[in-house]
Amino acid sequence: MKKKATRFFDKFSNEYETQDRYKYLFYRWLISKIIQGIDRKKTTIIDLGTGNGALAIRIAKKIPQAKIIGIDVSEGMLRHAKEKTKCLGIDNIRYEVSPIEDFNKRQADFVVSNLAFHHVNDKQKAITRIYRALKKGGKLIIGDWFKPDQGYKERIDGIRRRNRKLAVEFDRSWSQALKERSKEYTRQHPKEYPVSPTQLRNIMKEVGFVKQRIIMCPLATFAVVISEK
Repeated sequence: MKKKATRFFDKFSNEYETQDRYKYLFYRWLISKIIQGIDRKKTTIIDLGTGNGALAIRIAKKIPQAKIIGIDVSEGMLRHAKEKTKCLGIDNIRYEVSPIEDFNKRQADFVVSNLAFHHVNDKQKAITRIYRALKKGGKLIIGDWFKPDQGYKERIDGIRRRNRKLAVEFDRSWSQALKERSKEYTRQHPKEYPVSPTQLRNIMKEVGFVKQRIIMCPLATFAVVISEK
């Protein structure tokens, strides 16, 4: 599966780059909530599934004192990330090729990930590796696409009823993103392994993380889950 994902993202890295996901409201929401969770300036941050560097670059701009390591399985995606980083004159990011499942770093203050973890089958294994890599008091912050359970959907429905206009805007942004994907991209996309935000929080707790919390999005399929070591 890792090889299939690598081939896919290498092949579609150009389409991914030209799509410019930051124009979508749901995507900006995820990025902003992840960055808000980084509450230290002089810090080491690992971005798992960094892709074309969208999150890593925005963190680098927001927190120039931080040391950032962007990790991704696709050399094609990282090529775009490196080109943009160089073009912007950013010197506090370095990139490495590796699957999330094989993550084996040490001594990070934060591990972050955006729209990548649903590609990971064995989430407990990956999160255990992340736990070992974090310093005491370090945080894991995952923004992702989820498969919400019924109870979670009902809570989001309440949020949407109280914020109908915002809910419509989020719905529109997701619909636009789906329309702009090519048919080939959709057809060849590798298998995904989404869980509910609650399930992900529980895995973090089982591994040993404390103070887990879920930041809910008006779209039930998106959320940010944060936990502390």
